[in-house]
Amino acid sequence: MPTNAAATVNRCGYCGASSYHRVVARDESGAMRYTETLQCTGCGREFPNLQVWRQGGESAQSSAAAAQ
Repeated sequence: MPTNAAATVNRCGYCGASSYHRVVARDESGAMRYTETLQCTGCGREFPNLQVWRQGGESAQSSAAAAQ
């Protein structure tokens, strides 16, 4: 069975994890809200969008590095 080479790979470009979640943060009024940022469930890096998560772009930050 031939595979579709043009299909998008839905995995983290860094660690290969197949899932992520949206980051929750407080807004100006103190309420918890979802942000546009995605966090990989495998490596914990944060990504600005799904395309960067898939590619493992340079703009991603490790949550551990950001906390220091």
